[in-house]
Amino acid sequence: MGPAARNQRRPFTAIHRASSVLVFAVLPIVVTFALLGNGLSRGLFLYDFKGGLYGAGKDIVHGDNPYRPTYLEQQAAVKRGGEKAETVISVPVYPASALVAAVPFSFLPYRVAGVLFALLSIGAVLGGLRLLGVSDWRCYGVSFLSWPVAHGLMLGSLTPLLVLGAAAAWRFRSRVWPPALAIAAVVSAKLFPWPLAVWLLATRRIRAFVVATAVALGGTLAAWAAIGFHGLRDYPSMLSHLSFVSEDVGVSVVAGLIALGVSAAAAKSVAFLLAGGLLIAAWRIARRPDGDRRAYGIAVIAALVASPMVWPHYLALLFVPIALVSPTLSWLWLTPLLAYPVAQTTGRPWVIPLYLAIIAAPLVRLWPWPAAGVPRALEPAGATSESRLNA
Repeated sequence: MGPAARNQRRPFTAIHRASSVLVFAVLPIVVTFALLGNGLSRGLFLYDFKGGLYGAGKDIVHGDNPYRPTYLEQQAAVKRGGEKAETVISVPVYPASALVAAVPFSFLPYRVAGVLFALLSIGAVLGGLRLLGVSDWRCYGVSFLSWPVAHGLMLGSLTPLLVLGAAAAWRFRSRVWPPALAIAAVVSAKLFPWPLAVWLLATRRIRAFVVATAVALGGTLAAWAAIGFHGLRDYPSMLSHLSFVSEDVGVSVVAGLIALGVSAAAAKSVAFLLAGGLLIAAWRIARRPDGDRRAYGIAVIAALVASPMVWPHYLALLFVPIALVSPTLSWLWLTPLLAYPVAQTTGRPWVIPLYLAIIAAPLVRLWPWPAAGVPRALEPAGATSESRLNA
C-alpha cells in the first residue's frame, strides 16, 4: 500500500478507533453509572443488598435473628390460597456465610456501604474476566452493556462476586487450595453453583474436592455459630417457601416448563435431569483433549439449568464459559445483549425461551462436535484442540 492509499485510509481508521472507544468503553461506563445513579437518587439503590445483606448485618451486630421465615411462610400460604403472593422480596435468604461476610458493611452509612459494594461488584466482573484470560478490551465493555450484569449491579446481588469466584477457580485449577477455596466460597454464598464441585470430581481433582467440601461445610457451620444458630432450623423450609413463591416468575427451565402447563414438581425433576445429563457429559468430555475447559464451562451452565430459581442477573455467570471459548470478541459475547430487560417474567412468559436460548448458546461452542465428514469414533485427537475450540 502506497503513501497515498495510507493517507486516504487514515480518516477511516481514526473513525473506527473512535467509534470503538465510544461503543465499548464510553457507553458501558455511562450506562453503568447512570443506572446506579438513578437508583441512588430514587431511593432504590441496591435493593437486594439493602434488604438481603446490609440489613442482615445490622441484625447480626445487634444479636437479632437476621432471617424472616414467617414472612416467606405467609407469602407461600397466600399463593396456595390462590391469591397473588409478593414476589419482589428483599429479605435475607443467603446462607449464614454470606450474611456474616456482609457485617463490615453494616458499620457504615447505607449509601457509603452501597457505593463500596457497587464498586466491589464492578471490580469483581472486571477481575473475573481478567482471570479468565480475556485479552480483548472490547469484551469488558460488552459485558457491562448486557442486562444480566447491569441487573446484578442495580440490585446489589452477589452474582458479580460469583463470577469472580468461578473465574478464580478456573485460573488456579492446577493447584489444590485456591480453586477449592474459591468454589467453597461460591457455593457457601449461593447454593446453586454446586455443579462446580462436581467438576472437581469429574476432572479427578479429589484433594481439591475434599478441601472445598470441608471448607464449605465448616465455614457455613462456623458462620451459623457466629450468629447464634439463628434461622438454622427454619432455613430449609424458608428456601422451600421462597422457591414455591418465586419459581414461576424467573427465567429458569422450571419457570419455562410451568409456563407450558407442567406441574412444578415435574418441572423441577426435568430441570434436575437435564442438569444431571450435562454433568454426565462434562464427566465424559473431561477426559478428552481440552476436556478440562469444556467440562468447566458445561458445569457452569448446568448450575443455571438445575436451579429452580434463576433471575436475569444469574446469566452474568455465562461470561465464564463464553470467556473460556472466546477470549476475544465474537458473536458469543453478544448473546447476553439479547436478554430482555426485566426483573421478573410476570405477564411476559415469552421472555423465558429467550433467556433459555442465551443459556444454551455457549453450549454450542463447548460441545465437542465431530469434525465435518469424520465419524466420532474416527475423529483425530487434535480435532478438539484449542484451535478448534476457538474457531
